[in-house]
Amino acid sequence: MLRRLLKAPDFTPSNVLKSLLLFVCNPIWFGYTNFFEFYTTLHPFRLAHFTFYHTFHGAIFAFIAIALRLEHKDMLLQQYLFLVWVVKESAKDKLKKSKRKDQNLNYVILGFVGMVVSVWALFGCVLAIDFKFHGNVFGWLYIAAICAFIASYSMIFNAYKDLYLMLPAENRPFFGIKRYVVLFGLFHLSVAIGTFFVTKSWPLCCLLTFASFIFLVNAWSCFFTDSYILCEHRRCESDMKDQPTDGIICHVAVRRNSGEMEKLPIGVQFDDKLDTSILAYRVLESRRGSRKED
Repeated sequence: MLRRLLKAPDFTPSNVLKSLLLFVCNPIWFGYTNFFEFYTTLHPFRLAHFTFYHTFHGAIFAFIAIALRLEHKDMLLQQYLFLVWVVKESAKDKLKKSKRKDQNLNYVILGFVGMVVSVWALFGCVLAIDFKFHGNVFGWLYIAAICAFIASYSMIFNAYKDLYLMLPAENRPFFGIKRYVVLFGLFHLSVAIGTFFVTKSWPLCCLLTFASFIFLVNAWSCFFTDSYILCEHRRCESDMKDQPTDGIICHVAVRRNSGEMEKLPIGVQFDDKLDTSILAYRVLESRRGSRKED
């Protein structure tokens, strides 16, 4: 972490002030963002990463309070911590051993959809436990939903890929005003307001509702995008200015959303016939265990 903060040319007054403000406002997120060796690990879908991190930890700590109200609380807590650790390590190990060098759009979509389903499952479990409806059963389902949440997040995580994907700016959910974002936002806002009147766990329910909104609009934008961009990793934010700019290696057209297009501009490939072996890109060597050694 210290190496990144002091590494020129990032060590500038503006960046120091920015880092200090982030540390003061959200020290845990500050530590999380600086844990990864490469800036681009959290660069695409940054708000989704931010939302997952806070939702995951909010759900973790909330379950401890919930479990204390249930029978067999000791066994639940022990199994909970053990299963979460096993799923986290299994997902990490699978990512490390993956032979695919580029991030796949279909996996990213599946990851976002899985996270949406997981947070709504958590939402339902919280309500059921609050209303004392088969508390122990829904306590176990809560654990299963947390594990599914972790597994789904691993599908959008790019730290162990040589090439990560990002959407063109105009296809991102919060670029301009988009109708689907407004509609989904109004729906989730109404649900969040409703939780004030039906449950004492409304802070957690509001957090889960916000998470559902963020993951859903990202899933929608990824599913309906007509193209995406494959980029190489960069160690620092300032490195994004190096050639190729922003690390852009290849533009990829999504065939299902490209109509009857048969021919593509030079350098553009269809997603179902993507060949990364012909691409020229750099693979940064990891100085520690945040991604594959090269």
